[in-house]
Amino acid sequence: MIRIRPALEADVSAIAQLARELASHVDDPDPGVETDALFQLGFGEDRWFDCFVAEIDAEVVGFASYGRRYEIHTRSRRLWLGDLVVTRQCRDLGVGDALVGALRQKAVEQGCDAIVLDLWAENGSARTFYRNVGAVREAELDVLLIPVDGR
Repeated sequence: MIRIRPALEADVSAIAQLARELASHVDDPDPGVETDALFQLGFGEDRWFDCFVAEIDAEVVGFASYGRRYEIHTRSRRLWLGDLVVTRQCRDLGVGDALVGALRQKAVEQGCDAIVLDLWAENGSARTFYRNVGAVREAELDVLLIPVDGR
């Protein structure tokens, strides 16, 4: 049985390992096993993210990190999905669907009108997953990055 719950400090090592699996899947650099930043940014005084974890038989097999997003000009509240990953062995068991369900519930609780996310263009399996849970491409927007180091 899949259980979704808010992440606890005790889950940080499992979250870090799953983050390494996600980075490998999308050809990003390995973030390593260091967990100090995850502790500080997810559970410290200056939190940058919230997180749900998915468990099967008391083992963390997935997570979804998220944050709040507000657009003043449209007055729209949205939940921003930072990362969603399910360990390879547990894919196709409904874990991702359960995590998205928890995010939907959180979005409703916070008065959001949508969940938004950035998706790597080459991630075909994730594109299929998100389409299956009802995600649609926002045709009017492109995701742009502004480097902060001046380059």
